[in-house]
Amino acid sequence: MSDQLELLDYYTLLGVKPAASSDEVKAAFRTFARRYHPDRFGADEPEKLQRATQIYRRGSEAYQVLLDPVSRKAYDRVLRAGQRRLSSEERDRAERAERAERQPPARPARARPQTPIRSPHALEFYHRSAEAARGGRWRDAWKAMKRAVEIEPENDLLRTRLTQIEAKLRTSR
Repeated sequence: MSDQLELLDYYTLLGVKPAASSDEVKAAFRTFARRYHPDRFGADEPEKLQRATQIYRRGSEAYQVLLDPVSRKAYDRVLRAGQRRLSSEERDRAERAERAERQPPARPARARPQTPIRSPHALEFYHRSAEAARGGRWRDAWKAMKRAVEIEPENDLLRTRLTQIEAKLRTSR
């Protein structure tokens, strides 16, 4: 008898067509539940109650899958492949794929150039200079970058930035 239940697909189990709407699936499940809910079989022998519970659980599974559009699409795909049930792994995979489709493509992160500044003090002055430059305080930017160059006089990046700031200072006067 258990084998017969395994042969039924979700549509057949609930008595709906594959093109059934959500409302039709809900109505079919309510009818199904009135017929197979385990509470109806509480006074019967244990085997009958166990069988009703088995059928009801399978119907609940069918209802949950057919009501969710993502799971239903995944179920239709596995049904065409000959499977009668949708495993939780397949359901999770379908949900992850759906979420990935809904999310806009991630913009590639801009690669931040590695600062070849070795000294933490020089790096601190470099950041101070950059902050002052963003605020248009070119004199403060020059002072901070000058200190960074004094700490690391061989650093080409710092010397180049100092030259750029000096040029900006000359043009802003």
